[in-house]
Amino acid sequence: MENPEHYSAYLYFPAQTTEVVPQDCWGASPASSYDSLSDESFQQAPSPGRSGGRGRVSPQVLRRRRLAANARERRRMQNLNQAFDRLRTFLPQLGQDRQLSKFETLQMAQTYISALYDLLDQTPSR
Repeated sequence: MENPEHYSAYLYFPAQTTEVVPQDCWGASPASSYDSLSDESFQQAPSPGRSGGRGRVSPQVLRRRRLAANARERRRMQNLNQAFDRLRTFLPQLGQDRQLSKFETLQMAQTYISALYDLLDQTPSR
């Protein structure tokens, strides 16, 4: 079995600091780019169809690329789930004992925004 520390440069480990990072309204920091796992020193090997004599990509490189892609996708999904959790905090709770699904959350948000708009749009009748 391979040493997992060998791939640590391609995995995402959040920093354990108390530093305050500016966030947007959904809780994501400006530096939370999905491309942050790319290694600048990593040179891509040309594809088999290109000239140059280097036709194949080694299995280690393919494995590193897959690990990096998996880490990016995992972080993307974590960010998306955090955004949905944050959206749920702004929606009125209707005594539900279970968490709304993503679809239900979007439907509820749309209905709630529409209701707020209608409330603001009403003219006072004196």
